Amino acid sequence: METKILSVAVPEDVWKEIRKIAALRGKSVSALVREQLESIVEGTRKYEEAHRKLREIAEKKAGKLQHWKREDLYDI
Repeated sequence: METKILSVAVPEDVWKEIRKIAALRGKSVSALVREQLESIVEGTRKYEEAHRKLREIAEKKAGKLQHWKREDLYDI
């Protein structure tokens, strides 16, 4: 997989803390930040997948999700 370089400016105090955290975890700052960004992306993908599945269920059961009433949800 091709990688891209990302530059991020952070305040000095944040930089020092990030370096400490990375060192305590035995990682480079780059690896620590990369893992956190990947975690954000993965979380977003999971949310989008859950939302897609919920929409599919809604369309099969009672039409569009935005038109449901709270009491309609109890029948699912």
